Amino acid sequence: MKRRIPLVPLALLGLLLAGCGADPLNIVVLSARAPGDKCAFDDDTLYVERGSVDFRPYVLASGATTSTGTYGQVFGWENNLQPLPLQVNGQTVDNGSGNDFVADTIVYEYQYTDPSVTLGAESQNVRAIIYAGSKPQDSSVGASLIQPAAGTAIGNSTLINTSAQTLLVTFQIFGKLVAGQPKYTNKVSFPLTIYRSSTAPLDCFAGGFVPAGGPCGVPGRDQPLACQKQ
Repeated sequence: MKRRIPLVPLALLGLLLAGCGADPLNIVVLSARAPGDKCAFDDDTLYVERGSVDFRPYVLASGATTSTGTYGQVFGWENNLQPLPLQVNGQTVDNGSGNDFVADTIVYEYQYTDPSVTLGAESQNVRAIIYAGSKPQDSSVGASLIQPAAGTAIGNSTLINTSAQTLLVTFQIFGKLVAGQPKYTNKVSFPLTIYRSSTAPLDCFAGGFVPAGGPCGVPGRDQPLACQKQ
């Protein structure tokens, strides 16, 4: 049975959908999809309300040390505009693609519970298309919720060494219809729990293991950093 995640107020840190401006919101971003057991975000019946990132450093096979400071998430979205074929003298000269939406920019804003860390707005260049009339069960769009400057600032902080913090990521997608009219989506907020389970780098390879990456192969995503058998 399909179960959609209910919308909750921003104060409760749930998945927030909000309109902005007077422009009709024809392109709407909806629920955050779960990655399943194979990092496949295509199941429209699986949703998540939040995520987490363990910023603990770990050793790569090359011997270099790194840490996870990003979080990619896929959302269902829809285009409520309809294809409008254009006919001239009984001949179809346009199949209605003028209402297809082409995204080119995602703008991110952050609210973070660690008062020592200041996170400014960041933007990401993207290329995503949703056709007129497309429904969320058939359409999705990805967002890199922790942008580089935010990831660096959080990684350089120390409060996450002793207590988990909440990063509320709010993003909005901008672009144009194929016909040329500028459009943007609603604003969507997604909460992430940020922590560092240890400051000591985890070296899984020293024991014949590899870093556990979960279904998406990203160590520290939605679970504490750990080792697993190769």
